[in-house]
Amino acid sequence: MANARLESGPGPAGDSAPASAPSARLDRNPALLCGIRAAQMAMFPIAVLSVFLQREVGFSVTQIMLLQGVFGLTMVLLEFPSGYLADRIGYRRSLIFAFVLWTCAWPIYGLIPTWKGVVCAELLLGVGMALLSGCDTALLYESLCERGREHEFSRWAGRQTSSGQLAEGAAALVAGLLFAAAVWGPFIAQAVSSLLGLGLALALVEPERERPSFHDSLGQIRTMVRHALLEQRELRAVMLTAVILGLASFIPVWTVQLYALDAGLPEPWLGPMWAVANFTVAAAALVGHRLFARSSLRAVALWCTALICAGYLGLGLSHALWGFVCYYLLTLMRGLHGPVLGHREQQLVPSRDRAGFLSLRSMLFRLSFLVVGPAVGVAVDARGQHPVMLALAGGFLVAGLAAAVMLRRASVAR
Repeated sequence: MANARLESGPGPAGDSAPASAPSARLDRNPALLCGIRAAQMAMFPIAVLSVFLQREVGFSVTQIMLLQGVFGLTMVLLEFPSGYLADRIGYRRSLIFAFVLWTCAWPIYGLIPTWKGVVCAELLLGVGMALLSGCDTALLYESLCERGREHEFSRWAGRQTSSGQLAEGAAALVAGLLFAAAVWGPFIAQAVSSLLGLGLALALVEPERERPSFHDSLGQIRTMVRHALLEQRELRAVMLTAVILGLASFIPVWTVQLYALDAGLPEPWLGPMWAVANFTVAAAALVGHRLFARSSLRAVALWCTALICAGYLGLGLSHALWGFVCYYLLTLMRGLHGPVLGHREQQLVPSRDRAGFLSLRSMLFRLSFLVVGPAVGVAVDARGQHPVMLALAGGFLVAGLAAAVMLRRASVAR
């Protein structure tokens, strides 16, 4: 298989990256990026966010989903352009800008609990997330490639995911206590975590690589979209599979807290419940590349579809206190597939526009959630969680099987 770094031709004079940084400093990038992911994903507010929005701001489930739609719309509008920008100004610089915005956004979220306040915070978070989207994994892959360690990407991607989920799980354990002490406590804690991420981003080194120019940006963007969604069959299949599996694990993030409370789970247990979910993702991310080392991507999609169906069926059929445990099947699935699909995706995209292609896939995910998320919220408000979970089981069964077929056809055509 040809290395995707060789797919792009030489750029115009002045577009290449600076001379290679000292090897010892470049070798620190993977570990620093794991720390950055931990700072980003600590997410002290997330374990109590739905409760905060419902009780402090007065939102319904529909409004919570609409708020995430605002975030998603920001991402849809900015994510792909920000990835395109990052390929040209540098991944390190984009990460720095992202953490500056996040450090400002989280205090606004907690200290101004109004519709205008949380929308403003979500917009800032959305811009920051768009700037970050694709940059950390692109920088990880480029750093490993420059040092001749491309084969280590799945392992480091698993460590990166695991670092983030361990941080989020640990934060969830104390989020309830912070929330009980002061409703803004988790948001200020996350601002401090973002400030730490900013410090780590400043310590990164940009690898040597071709940086394309801004000349004929619209033409370059059209070429990228055509390459990903029309010309490169396998890349299209991998991207769409990642979107489907990502939606399956992301939708219940905004409903499972209320699901557990409705089933009788005491509020102090929301934090530990969320922590276990994140620890499940972390453990699965560390072993996923080993479990699927000899498996085709089609097999990965089928196994993940089975876990999705089992998880949603369990959530839909169970009315007992422990029913929320079925959610952990979805978090297990999330950890297993990420490093495997991510590595193949990295191999398929050109080096010069790596973050742009990764952001394109993330944009497709956000656009999908922008459509599906509010619809799920309306359905939950109207029908309750259990029938909606059963419907989602059926929907993701069809989507997962379709993804497996796409991957199979792409592998045959390769």
